[in-house]
Amino acid sequence: MATRLPKIGILTPSRGRDLLDRRARAELKMSGEQFVRYWKAGKFARRACSPEVMRVAMLLPLAK
Repeated sequence: MATRLPKIGILTPSRGRDLLDRRARAELKMSGEQFVRYWKAGKFARRACSPEVMRVAMLLPLAK
């Protein structure tokens, strides 16, 4: 019995930024752009380990 693998897609830079934006809005009620600015300014220092912040922070490489 063969196991089916999930379909793999290409995440373009634009789609990566869209994904970051969607997750930031869903998790933190802010835009992805605002999240990046706040992250760089250290405004999440006290909450950096909270699950909702980490779920968005792990997408930061997509914002480049």
